[in-house]
Amino acid sequence: MAEGLSAVLKKNFLESPVDDNYFRSIVIITDHDDPGTESEVIQSIESVLAQDKVVIQGDVKNNHWSVCEMETQTGDKIQINLLLMVIPFEENGAMETFLLNAIASQDAYDKAIIDDCKNFVDHTDQNRRYLKGRRLVTKAKFDAYFCVRTAAEQFHQRRDIIKNIPWENYAAIQKDFALLKTITDPQSAGTGQETGNS
Repeated sequence: MAEGLSAVLKKNFLESPVDDNYFRSIVIITDHDDPGTESEVIQSIESVLAQDKVVIQGDVKNNHWSVCEMETQTGDKIQINLLLMVIPFEENGAMETFLLNAIASQDAYDKAIIDDCKNFVDHTDQNRRYLKGRRLVTKAKFDAYFCVRTAAEQFHQRRDIIKNIPWENYAAIQKDFALLKTITDPQSAGTGQETGNS
């Protein structure tokens, strides 16, 4: 994540505002796997910004557009809008948890399957011989659901299900990704408009 941000900033440094060929908006999306993830990601972002001499107005916050300013190699100043999204906002858990919650919220039958799969994983491998750590438990719950849903051809069907999900119909995803609608003009949404924890 830090390397990617640094690469984008270096590209911006080499561009000229006159050419209008630099990144105006940067969005960083990552999983909220552990309680300390958000603060670690913020610290990493702030370190990269400082290293590349990018000045940020205020602090980097989760689900919050931040306004930054940097100089290009020609000495011109350019403005960048930065958005950090640590998903999900309201609970710890990987993107898999986020997707299962979104699917469950839209279909009662799938919700029952998801609940059964979660319960199965929670009560299997009690000694954690195989599911060593919360991340593997989370992934097992996700995999268990898709083993039921796509038992015959797991990889291709799973990919197609996720790829073809009508994301616009999922209220939870719309809420959590609301700020992405303003990517071309973050100022129209203000820099606050936070959802969940920040």
